[in-house]
Amino acid sequence: MRISRRTALRRSAGMAAAAALAQGYADSPASAVPAAAHQGWDADEAAWRELGRILGAGAYLHRPGGQGYLASASADNQRYAAVRPAGIVMCAAESDVVKAVRWAARHGVPFAVRSGGHNYAGYSTTTGLVINLRAMKQVTPKGRRLHLGGGATNSDVYAARDAGLYFPGGRCPGVGVAGLTLGGGLGFNDRKWGLTCDRLAETRLVLADGTVVRAAADENPDLFWACRGGAGGNFGINTAFTFDAVPVGRLRATVFDLTFALASAVDVVAEVQDILAGDGAGDFDVRIGFKHNGQSTTSLWVLGQFIGPQDRLRRLLTPLLALRPRRSFIEERGFWSAQDYLMENPGAKDCYASKSLVPDRWLAPGTVAEIAEWTRTWRPGPAKATGYVTLFAMGGTSDSPRPDETAYPHRDGTYVIDIGTHWQPGTPPAEVNSLLAQTRSAHRLLRNRLDTDAAYVNFPDPDLTDWRRAYYGANHDRLAEVKRRYDPAGLFRYAQAIGTD
Repeated sequence: MRISRRTALRRSAGMAAAAALAQGYADSPASAVPAAAHQGWDADEAAWRELGRILGAGAYLHRPGGQGYLASASADNQRYAAVRPAGIVMCAAESDVVKAVRWAARHGVPFAVRSGGHNYAGYSTTTGLVINLRAMKQVTPKGRRLHLGGGATNSDVYAARDAGLYFPGGRCPGVGVAGLTLGGGLGFNDRKWGLTCDRLAETRLVLADGTVVRAAADENPDLFWACRGGAGGNFGINTAFTFDAVPVGRLRATVFDLTFALASAVDVVAEVQDILAGDGAGDFDVRIGFKHNGQSTTSLWVLGQFIGPQDRLRRLLTPLLALRPRRSFIEERGFWSAQDYLMENPGAKDCYASKSLVPDRWLAPGTVAEIAEWTRTWRPGPAKATGYVTLFAMGGTSDSPRPDETAYPHRDGTYVIDIGTHWQPGTPPAEVNSLLAQTRSAHRLLRNRLDTDAAYVNFPDPDLTDWRRAYYGANHDRLAEVKRRYDPAGLFRYAQAIGTD
């Protein structure tokens, strides 16, 4: 199906308006829904009725005011709760995705794709049409592979544990495997078995013209390359994934959860970095978190696991334990029980913003001291907002591919650093601006100390100006070529989409 120039222009204008709306209400109370949030796409009711009629059995179209709309409208990040879609298609099958894409292209309606809906920058919502794949969540083991529907989340993969198969996934249960994979994919096992995208064997996509293609090493290899780190929503809608899995049924893992006073930060980080530097096999994986809880408490936490017995881990941790943590939990478990412990309890939805860096060096003592001081002096404001810096350890197997072997380029990274804040819906804009200014100051400080602008695309930052280089490095030009081949009219479009001017 060809897309007319008029339709393409109308869609581009609509996406620009949606992006402006998201930006304009980014700091507004999440309960404030602008009157114009879904005007402009309601004009042709006949077209919306047509969409509802052509969907297959089990699929639904939710419209404002209808039953099920409010529960489906809002994405995870309540910072963008005011951006309300004019329609939400709850897809039951790949054919529903095809129909939704063709309908949106034909009528010039902008759309966003959603599975878990956890996009940090609000790119999984729109004032147009949300194409929701959440119901397509099947997880099927076949041999040494796991086959997933495009709406599967981390929790769906964990629920299929009876097969004894695993591929590196994330910590948050509600995060969609699609977005996780397409942007790279961090977890507590990437040092052992690679990023989520490194285990991807093939995927299916609905393209801009409504055709369905398979992308793998032996078919559409350029598209397959782009789907491993080129971010979701750029080339098509991924409706299915196949992963090369690891048998883990007999594995033992030892989890550790340590909390220290912030004053110990320099020594704690130094000891953890020594362990990481000596762990060539990637058995040791960890996150280091600096956090102000928004009240009066600060903490430094070290959370992770070791693939192996407890006595070996305790020997590794001897220098760290000598620093006398306030809390110390170390326990050997079966592999799946260990993952259960590490799984995050997300709690109620709130508003959040994140900035990231991916340095290629260890953190010097002075840099660690500055992070600790930033945490100590965090100003939570009347909203008692949290502020944090989290270091996700990289390396091990995750740095084995060349930077150009997949679209994910940051193979020499020591950490992915997440700098962020969470606040409650309804916080006044002036208070939110203060929180955002503090995260910017930490980002600026670390960017200078670590001499890098590299950023992780799965922690998208709408403030980034040179996001093409930050997210993709030298791989961006090749990604742009893939975009021109598979989506020449730019149907798949959002504020930081590949091919966006």
